Amino acid sequence: MVRIVAPHFVAGFESDGKVVRAAPILRDMIGMSDAKARARIKANGWTAHIVVDEVQLIRKF
Repeated sequence: MVRIVAPHFVAGFESDGKVVRAAPILRDMIGMSDAKARARIKANGWTAHIVVDEVQLIRKF
């Protein structure tokens, strides 16, 4: 999951090389390649962080 922080919202999306699922405010990003999504995030001055799924980390131990 990728968490986007913008001045007026915080939202996320999931990607497998292309955006496959997104918060409603980001729904127009669905289907975008990672490169295109990254360019849009940068162009808008947003910040993005990859959020590690804690449940998957716990299952590995």
